[in-house]
Amino acid sequence: MFKRILFPLALVCVAAASASPAQGVSPTAEVIPIDFSFTPPILSATCGFPVTRHVAGTLTIRTFYDAQGSFIRELDQYHLIDTVSANGQTLVGRTTQNISVTLLVDGSFTVAVAGTDFLLPVSGAGISFGSVGRLLLLFAADNTLIDVLQDVGNVESDFAAVCEALTPSQAA
Repeated sequence: MFKRILFPLALVCVAAASASPAQGVSPTAEVIPIDFSFTPPILSATCGFPVTRHVAGTLTIRTFYDAQGSFIRELDQYHLIDTVSANGQTLVGRTTQNISVTLLVDGSFTVAVAGTDFLLPVSGAGISFGSVGRLLLLFAADNTLIDVLQDVGNVESDFAAVCEALTPSQAA
């Protein structure tokens, strides 16, 4: 009798060990290089001289699917170096963000943005421009913004400190 119980139990254990759970489709990943320059009009007007902003780095987009291959979530990651230059002076800042798009059962979706956006330190003034925090938005299936579910963090915009750092120093 012991053999009759042990053999079926062994078969169940072997079957359970060899069975694999349903697997979703592997996520896809795309890395997009970013490299562009422009003249920020508000900063240039505030400083009274032309300022050039250069942004370089990467955007990595990872897309996740369920077992049927349908979209369920996207994770975007920005890693950027931002520079502002004028009059031979350059300030260097960084952007590091995670943006997650999650599809909800009813077709609506959330967009969560977390990280830093163009944090620009200025010698003697600290972080003078940029933001850090988390923003969570809820959208309807037709892309209409329904609600801001969360908006926390810190925003700095000390244009005077940025302009002063970009002003050429006067030789004594």
